[in-house]
Amino acid sequence: MTTCSFILSTGRTSTENIAAIAGRAHPDAKVEHEGLGSEYFSRRVYRRPGKFAQVLGSHVPLQRKLIEIEDMITQGTRYLDVGWPCYAWLPYFSKRFSSRLRFAHLVRNPFHVAASLTTHGLFNPEIRAGRRWERIAMIHVDDPRVKYSKFAAVAEGFTPFERNLFHWLELNEFMIEQHEREGFVGVFRFEELYEGQHPTVTVLLDQLVSKAQYDLNARAVDSVHRKLPAQIREPNLSSLKR
Repeated sequence: MTTCSFILSTGRTSTENIAAIAGRAHPDAKVEHEGLGSEYFSRRVYRRPGKFAQVLGSHVPLQRKLIEIEDMITQGTRYLDVGWPCYAWLPYFSKRFSSRLRFAHLVRNPFHVAASLTTHGLFNPEIRAGRRWERIAMIHVDDPRVKYSKFAAVAEGFTPFERNLFHWLELNEFMIEQHEREGFVGVFRFEELYEGQHPTVTVLLDQLVSKAQYDLNARAVDSVHRKLPAQIREPNLSSLKR
């Protein structure tokens, strides 16, 4: 059976490089890195299944992307999206693609993720880039139906780093809740992807696409690697303890 697969994370988990590895090993499959980018509008439907139809009906590129995926797998072409922006649509994907759906949960140390997201301008007003992603893709501490809504009371004093930590916390909690869905192939740690004699990135791709020979010696792909232009202000730890 031809499948459509998604590797879901919080961002900054080597997804661009994983897509490059998968694409080289599976030239007969359609492999995309964040196929629709932020245009999944995940923030608008996060934990709000009643909004799926409204958002889908308002955004033609989103409609076309899902129809494109359906057409590919119907015609026998496997599909793999390696990224994170479509995370909130997983309950919808589960119903729409049913037994054809495969997905994995990729997780990385929260402090490294938050620091990297901050360098990309997410929740960081000192960096101009990232505003649209922040507005329509990221999870905000005061969004409706977030799991950890208690932090909203102290969020005014959050640093950009802390806001990105909150995004990590919420998204990983959401993904843990999805593990019982059909098509889930497991949790994979960023820190173990390329380690050891049998790197787990090969296990991940074998389960989501099919077994293949993977070239792990090519130069790593990360076209948006950046350094932080200024130090991250120390977290407001006292507010987190309230």
